[in-house]
Amino acid sequence: MNELEDFVNSKTFHEFEYLPISDIRSKSYLANPHALPDDFVVYLGFFENKLVAFRSLLPDIIQTDYQTIRFAWCSGAWVHPDFRRKSFSKKLLKEAYTDWDKKLMFTNYIPNSEKLIVETGWFKPIHQFNGVRAYLFPKTRKLLPNANANILFKIIFSLIDWVISIYSSIRLFLFTEKIISSVTFKTLDFPDQQCYQSLKESQSVFSRGALELKWIFDNPWISSQKSKANSKYPFSSFSNSFIYKTIKVYSENGFVGFFLFSVREGHLKTLYWQLPDGFEKEITAYLKHFCKKNKVEMTTVYKKEIAEQLFKRKFPFLHLKKYGQKIYSTFEIQNNSEIKFQDGDGDVIFT
Repeated sequence: MNELEDFVNSKTFHEFEYLPISDIRSKSYLANPHALPDDFVVYLGFFENKLVAFRSLLPDIIQTDYQTIRFAWCSGAWVHPDFRRKSFSKKLLKEAYTDWDKKLMFTNYIPNSEKLIVETGWFKPIHQFNGVRAYLFPKTRKLLPNANANILFKIIFSLIDWVISIYSSIRLFLFTEKIISSVTFKTLDFPDQQCYQSLKESQSVFSRGALELKWIFDNPWISSQKSKANSKYPFSSFSNSFIYKTIKVYSENGFVGFFLFSVREGHLKTLYWQLPDGFEKEITAYLKHFCKKNKVEMTTVYKKEIAEQLFKRKFPFLHLKKYGQKIYSTFEIQNNSEIKFQDGDGDVIFT
């Protein structure tokens, strides 16, 4: 970690054909309140002096009534197309596993990454999210890999998207679900002091309190500014439409809590919940109205109770499907059944 800043600013770094970390992600790593100077966060694989693979890690801590453990999230892995299936990724993972005293976690994965990591035998699932993915204004040109294969396909699928948009707009016109008047909401861009104060009672296992949320909001991994350097980074680091929202919830007795979500290019993802039970119907109605007002294309919710409400009352969404990922760990967490996991745990909240 103490060499990361010099490495990112070096001539060697900028001469790479592909960059192993983006500028904004490196700044976020350096600002991480749980990182230590000697932490290993970027691993590089070379073939004949050419960078052909890398793996990045995000330092974090677990705090429970029984233990405090430092570990790292597997937060990005890439291998050059010409060198895939040659064990580069596995070798870098083995180095990280050793350096981090066999204490790694991962989530927010694609199927191939999950298969690779599970095959090591080091990782075991410690939590399964039972969520939902709901489609309101789905764009086939985003969802289908071959939709932009040629001009003809672009025209055909653009027409399909136009028809879907008209149909969804008609359904939204008929949407009249109301929020109970005794529950009100206040929408902010970021948490305020009242929200941060409520976090003192949080049971989040990964210690996401005021300090951590301020770090996250000040250091997202997505920028609205394009740069030549970040265009060489294999993962997305640019979006002209990326926002965080904090929703404060009030009952007749006053402030009861808040939740967070992000919206990136039409995709809403819930990230964090600091609320007591009993407000699921009202929150679900709020999310529906937000999606309607902002013409959100797709919504992903990992919180089981909200997912269940959406499945009970699907309208106005065109389609819903069960959706959720696992959190894998190489080490055991005591009293795991009482741990409160959040939708945005790991690096999900950054992107």
